[in-house]
Amino acid sequence: MTMGTDAPLGEVTVTQQLLAVAPSRGEHRALVGGTADPACGYADLAATVLAAAAGLAWRGLQPRDVVGVYVPDAASYVLATHAIRAAGGVPSPVAPGLTVPEMAGQLADCGARMLLTAPPLAAAALAAADRSWVRQVISFGDAPGAIGFGALLQAGTLRPAAGRPGDPALLPYARTPDGVLAPEPVSHQDMSAMLLRLAADAEIGEKDVVLAAPPAGDGRSYTALLDHALLRGATVVASQADELATAADVHHGTAMIAAGSVAIGGHERLRVFAVAS
Repeated sequence: MTMGTDAPLGEVTVTQQLLAVAPSRGEHRALVGGTADPACGYADLAATVLAAAAGLAWRGLQPRDVVGVYVPDAASYVLATHAIRAAGGVPSPVAPGLTVPEMAGQLADCGARMLLTAPPLAAAALAAADRSWVRQVISFGDAPGAIGFGALLQAGTLRPAAGRPGDPALLPYARTPDGVLAPEPVSHQDMSAMLLRLAADAEIGEKDVVLAAPPAGDGRSYTALLDHALLRGATVVASQADELATAADVHHGTAMIAAGSVAIGGHERLRVFAVAS
C-alpha cells in the first residue's frame, strides 16, 4: 500500500500520508512562526509529531479518544492535530470566541480527557478543563497548571495509527439554528474527499508560501486547507490576522488561509482561501 499524497480515497489517514512524505523533504521549511517553534523543516515536523504522539499515548491516550485543540496559531494547530491522530485519537477543535462555559460543554460532551492549548488561550483552557472531564492540559509555551508540550517529546516514538474510512478524523462542533453547539464528525473518508477536491482546485505546490491566520470557524475547512498545503510541500507561515500584510512581505507569501472577513490591502496577487468564521 502506498502512502503518498495520491493514495486511494480512504486507504490511509491524512496524518499517515503526511508522515510518509515529510522525511524525504528534509529541511525544506514546513512551519514558520507561531508558538510551536520559530521554524520547522518537514523532517523535523514528522519527528516532532511522532514523538508527541508517543508522549500522548504514554500519558494515557487510547485509540478513538477525543482530545480538545484550543490553540492561537496555525503551527501549533498542525502539530496538535497530527500528533493526536498519529496516536490514534480524534482532534476536536475548540472554536475561537467560545465562552468558558461553552468550551467546557463541548469538552464534556465529547468526553475529552486531554486538551492542547497555548498562551494566550491557556488560562481560559484551564478554566474550561476545570468544568469538564479534562484531566490533562498540555501547552505549547509556559502556562502555570499545564504540562509543557516539550514533556511529550521524551517518550520515544511510535508507528502512526491507521484508521478505517468511516472512523472519525476530526470532531468539530457547530452551532445549530437554536444556538446549541453540536458535534459534526468528519470521517477519514470525508477528509480524503475534501483534500481530493482541493488538489483539483487549489493548485498549491512546494514553491508556495502559505500565510495562515489563527484557527477560524469550526475547523473543517481550516484543517483541510492546512493539510492540503503541507501534503503538497508548501511552507505554512503562522501569522496573526493583523500581521498578515507584514508576513506577506517578509516571507514572500503566495497564498493565504484566513477567515472570510480578513482582508489585507496591497497584496492582490495572494491567492486567498477563505474559511467560514
